[in-house]
Amino acid sequence: MNRKEFTIAGPSCVYPGGIWENSWLLKDKVSEIGLTFFQSQACLEYTDRELPSGLADLNLKYHVHLPLDYDWDMGVRHNFDITRRLIEKVRFLSPDKFVLHPPDRARLLEDFAHLWIKEGLPIETLLVENIRTCDFSGLWKIIEDSGVGICLDIGHIMAYDQYSILTHDFIWDRVSLLHVYGREDHTGHVKLPLISEEGKAILQLVLTRVQDKSSVLVEVFTPEDFLDSKQFLIEMAGPWGMNFV
Repeated sequence: MNRKEFTIAGPSCVYPGGIWENSWLLKDKVSEIGLTFFQSQACLEYTDRELPSGLADLNLKYHVHLPLDYDWDMGVRHNFDITRRLIEKVRFLSPDKFVLHPPDRARLLEDFAHLWIKEGLPIETLLVENIRTCDFSGLWKIIEDSGVGICLDIGHIMAYDQYSILTHDFIWDRVSLLHVYGREDHTGHVKLPLISEEGKAILQLVLTRVQDKSSVLVEVFTPEDFLDSKQFLIEMAGPWGMNFV
């Protein structure tokens, strides 16, 4: 029986320093980097100092987490223009996933997805993430109809009672990226070895259901927590009948 294989990814803010420093230090520990473009203006001002051409030579895959500070009251076009400019900055890295904290209004997401397609971008590369303020409740029809992908955050499911997401069977063909960590609390994201038994069972269930070759972003932000969390996945690989590369 073939074992499912998952790609371990690390965020570009595990070590002190910028994207280059983190990518260099993680290149022998992960197969993929999640570029954390959390602040719109700061990331729009990135030059080849923050995004040097050498990133393309590290034998890594890349994906992008789009900014957290999108203002949907400014209109969909405003946010999409920021997105388009950021995509241009990293085109040389060929990222295959772009994570969006979605608006909670279906029309806004529908319009954003329309602009994505109009730009000639594959709709499955746009991933909506379940976040504290959006468990997809009002978005299911547009998610299903538009073809957008899903970034499933396991910690958010547990912290914000979003278990109903897991009852929508169609999601399993849409999830291509998981955010994993022990739990979310007042300190932030804790490392995977501190996950509860319930959390461990949910993580195993989700890994069993999602697509083979999906990416698993270990979403913790210190070197020690990252390495401990990666080791947790490696130790679970055998009992769960999976590989993490």
